[in-house]
Amino acid sequence: MSFQSIIHLSLDSPVRALCVLGMEICLDVNGCAPERCEAFTISSSPGVSVDLHGTLPGTGREGTAVTRWPLSNPTDVLVKMTCPSSASDGDQVLVSYYLPDEAAPVATAVLRLTGIVVSLDVDIYRSGQVEIASDKQAKKNWVWGPSGWGAILLVNCSPADKGQIVDQKTTKVFFPEEIKSLSQMTLNVQGPGATLKKYRLVLHTSEEEARKARVYRPQRDSSSTFEVLLGPGQCTYTFAPLENNLKETFYVEAIEFPSADFSGLISYSVSLVEEPQDPSIPETLVYKDTVVFRVAPCVFIPSTQMPLEVYLCRELQVQGFVNTVMELSEKSNSQVASVYEDPNRLGRWLQDEMAFCYTQAPHKTLSLVLDTPRVLTLEDFPMKYSLSPGVGYVIQCTKDHRVASMDSIGNLMVSPPVKVEGKEYPLGRILIGSCFYPSKEGRDMSKALRDFLYAQRVQAPVELFSDWLMVGHMDEFMCFIPTQDKSEGEKGFRLLLASPSSCYRLFEEKQKEGYGDMALFEEVREDQLLSNGRQANTINQLLADKNMRKQNDYVEKCINLNRDILKKELGLVERDIIDIPQLFCLEQLTNVPSSEQTGKFFARPYFPDLLQMIVMGKNLGIPKPFGPQIKGTCCLEEKICQLLEPLGFKCTFIDDFDCYLTEIGDFCACANIRRVPFAFKWWRMVPEPQA
Repeated sequence: MSFQSIIHLSLDSPVRALCVLGMEICLDVNGCAPERCEAFTISSSPGVSVDLHGTLPGTGREGTAVTRWPLSNPTDVLVKMTCPSSASDGDQVLVSYYLPDEAAPVATAVLRLTGIVVSLDVDIYRSGQVEIASDKQAKKNWVWGPSGWGAILLVNCSPADKGQIVDQKTTKVFFPEEIKSLSQMTLNVQGPGATLKKYRLVLHTSEEEARKARVYRPQRDSSSTFEVLLGPGQCTYTFAPLENNLKETFYVEAIEFPSADFSGLISYSVSLVEEPQDPSIPETLVYKDTVVFRVAPCVFIPSTQMPLEVYLCRELQVQGFVNTVMELSEKSNSQVASVYEDPNRLGRWLQDEMAFCYTQAPHKTLSLVLDTPRVLTLEDFPMKYSLSPGVGYVIQCTKDHRVASMDSIGNLMVSPPVKVEGKEYPLGRILIGSCFYPSKEGRDMSKALRDFLYAQRVQAPVELFSDWLMVGHMDEFMCFIPTQDKSEGEKGFRLLLASPSSCYRLFEEKQKEGYGDMALFEEVREDQLLSNGRQANTINQLLADKNMRKQNDYVEKCINLNRDILKKELGLVERDIIDIPQLFCLEQLTNVPSSEQTGKFFARPYFPDLLQMIVMGKNLGIPKPFGPQIKGTCCLEEKICQLLEPLGFKCTFIDDFDCYLTEIGDFCACANIRRVPFAFKWWRMVPEPQA
């Protein structure tokens, strides 16, 4: 807050005033003007700036060097300091009054000024360094876009909160790498010591904002121990009495990401308070300087980004899958990390309940895992011990803890960057699976988790219909893969959509070619088929199964509904979409307690889901579908290669039927990939206005 004080001048004695750099003083030049005086002149010492508004200079006597200003017209005389004073009353402004046609002034009013600096500064221009704002008022605002400004805070995502709390209210220990994640805020106070000691300095924020972030100050006797100045339950900090100039650097971290009830904006102020000698007189606020931070959002990464690290669940049932993915990782120059099964988790969890994201400020980019556990209570989270150094871990609680719940982070996908009717989404758009309409047996993402996704603002969500699927997750019918072609009209990616009709056309072609007696699942053991409720049906049997055809007609309608939404919301055309042959069947929920069972039927992949591929650049790890063998080659695999290899992809079909439709789920649930963050900086975009 930059106050504009009004100073009434006096001819009897000098008037004294404190002026903080950035503060304006308005002089009342008419109040003490002698009678019959018609003009005045004004002069000041070098450290003072004087501006006059509202009138034009008068006509002075010939030969006069100083401009005379008429008293007859209202004039705003604004005084500002350009540098701190070297001593108390070290600067001055002189206002001299003149009678008509007189060369010498008849009276002069004197204003003694003491200029001081009180400045709270941050990385306002997003350069990675704290800078003094050229416009003091700009610090109080946060503006999106390439020409915007405003500082950024990162959320503390330390997996085990490695900085050990010595005392919850006073100190915290940071490792050097953690300090780099903190945003700096500097306080600069300059001025004559005799003046400064008359005032008190307070650093403060609101109670609500204090719960969202912490402000630290390094202790003088330690490079790693920091004193907590502001945080939950502590919204003000009063500095020791000022005697000399003060320059301090504070370190700030956010505690939580933006949410439905938290916009992400946090302001901090430093207030200069005058304490009168008379205790019966209240203290006076002299000046307040304010800065605003925005908490960096949690940014989700699409499968089109290059892989950095693959996390694998090393279960005995999926060992073949593990070995193949490790080979794909080597081809993609990405690391492999092991994750062992969490005994507290329910079935599919590594991909269904967590997502690799990142959060970013100009000074630091942090990868993190966002975990949405469906278990009601967990004493510990083994996943956090498997993370590579520097990868954060954040828990977002959910409300629906059923095995078949859609209230988890696995129930979303992220599109690559798109442009829709002139509107750019440089970080893509979040796609959320939902039930679309209320029903007794409908499943949906909870409002809390959905609101969290919307609150990040930088990847405007789109809701799709996925409640028709048994698992309810979109990765069972769609997938994005990267392409190199970014010429005009090309998006740089393709959307793969499951297509029962495409599969039926393929089988009809093979039937006409005389291969109708070829069966699916020929390479699968009978006990495996039995445990998964499948039979080695021939092409002829599948095509003759009218009930199966009806079920897939229903599935096709559900997929086409989403196809239309995706084309509209992502700006896609048909050439951006590739139909992947895939059949489904309708079944009741499996692997769930009887209390969670319903009479509703849901769609499951009839053979291992080709859409649930692992995308590692041009290397694709695709579930082996065990389709009909035509001349020793699976016709489904052959069709996939015909569709994708011309685009430069290398298709590897992973043979591991043991995990298909079992408690583990499709094998891609046993892996999760940390990917390269977007090159585009989120603060340079202009998001849609919040509702």
